[in-house]
Amino acid sequence: MDGITLGQIMEPLIWLAGAAGVLGALYKVGNKLVSNAFTKALMPVNNKLDQLGEKVKTSDLDGCKNFLVRFLADVEQGQPVDEVERERFYEVYEHYTSPELGGNSYIHDKVEKLKAQGKL
Repeated sequence: MDGITLGQIMEPLIWLAGAAGVLGALYKVGNKLVSNAFTKALMPVNNKLDQLGEKVKTSDLDGCKNFLVRFLADVEQGQPVDEVERERFYEVYEHYTSPELGGNSYIHDKVEKLKAQGKL
């Protein structure tokens, strides 16, 4: 043990620290390159998914509108509506007016009118 100096102990440690730094830098650069390549490669798929999501939202909105307009017309015309239909109306109306869909005001106005008349 008498012949080992502090310099001899530190030299391998410095090499290891340098190698770790180089490997870390290579990992960062490689990871960034791979990430960018995947992002570019998947961009068309992401765009298609965004378009599909918009179509689903539009379809959902249209389905809600169709149901609500028909239901409100039945109520306005004095057609009998049972409790289950009424519950479903409120479920669909809540979904339609949610921030997710953001339904428009003409259906909301009709609902308020029918409530004021005591029909809803």
